[in-house]
Amino acid sequence: MKRVLIIFLLAFGIVFYGCNKSEDATQTANNSDIPADPSGVTVPNTTNNNVTPTATLQPQNANNPSRVQLNMTGLLMPGTTTPIQLVWNTANPQNSNIFVTDNGVVKGLKVTQVSTGTQLTADVVFVVDNSGSMGEEADTVAASIVEFANFLVSQGLNVQFGVVGQYGTVNGALNLTSAQNLSNYLNRQYYTGTSRTVGYSGPDSATLANKGGYYFHNAGDENGVVGVLFADSNFSWRSGAQRVFVNFTDEPTQNYYTPYWNAAYMCAQLGGRASVHTVYTGPADTSYSLNGSWSASQERPWWMSLCSGGTFVIFPQDASGMDLKNLPVAGALANSYLVEFVNTVSGVTQHTVIITVIEQGADGKRTYTWTY
Repeated sequence: MKRVLIIFLLAFGIVFYGCNKSEDATQTANNSDIPADPSGVTVPNTTNNNVTPTATLQPQNANNPSRVQLNMTGLLMPGTTTPIQLVWNTANPQNSNIFVTDNGVVKGLKVTQVSTGTQLTADVVFVVDNSGSMGEEADTVAASIVEFANFLVSQGLNVQFGVVGQYGTVNGALNLTSAQNLSNYLNRQYYTGTSRTVGYSGPDSATLANKGGYYFHNAGDENGVVGVLFADSNFSWRSGAQRVFVNFTDEPTQNYYTPYWNAAYMCAQLGGRASVHTVYTGPADTSYSLNGSWSASQERPWWMSLCSGGTFVIFPQDASGMDLKNLPVAGALANSYLVEFVNTVSGVTQHTVIITVIEQGADGKRTYTWTY
């Protein structure tokens, strides 16, 4: 009997060990789908500097920390809605149009465009000027936001949406949530026109109301910067998700009282982790909007986009013809990319990652300092 028990235990041990070994094997990191780091490749110099790569960086997961993933917002050819198709040429890397260096080492890249099979995460926040002058277009803006949110969900993106209403201070907000909850907020009973983005909603509404009413109080009147920075500091952003803002206004970015509430300050605070896209409703004469009299205290609102890698568009004062699905921001999001490389340097936790995009007539780069 004892001999039978010993044999049974030995057999059980072999089976148990074999199962563990098999399970461990399935968890072993497999990065063979990512090209090896090339040798002898020189990253081309940028000359136009008219596009700005924007991405979030993270390891794939705890079981494969050496696989680094860049969730990149798509880039458009300047002045158009034509997306830049990112390509890593494994056979001849020097002919690629995207390059990534990690602590000076040119990395082999796997570049995958967003699709239903490659679902990327994006957190999109709409910052809405709800001052009186927006009354003419406020209902159109709200309807366009809801339609745009539903469109993004259909494009292979895992998207959450938030809203910030601002008029000098933050006077309304909804933290990141579903497209349906976004629609419910913008279409609350008895809330029409500019009041659609006034007031706080969601489980953390009391906390947001307290912070919104007191923190940003010296910016001026209409100022989208305060809305962006409020959401950046207080919303529940998902790890690794693209951070995208769409700012709606018909006024300059006004910073009469505290001069640092401007685009340069905002972009310094964001540090490349978000892009800001501007929808401006202004005079029918768009030449004035583009070239008219602006100042340091009344700044062009789309400067927020130019310094953050975003896009902008100008609509008539009444927002006629507004369809966000046809805007550059829609093309940028629908043209997002997952860019992956393997960290081959062990024992180094501080990394300087530089993303460079080189296309005929369009190029630019951005540097990220990352600890992992």
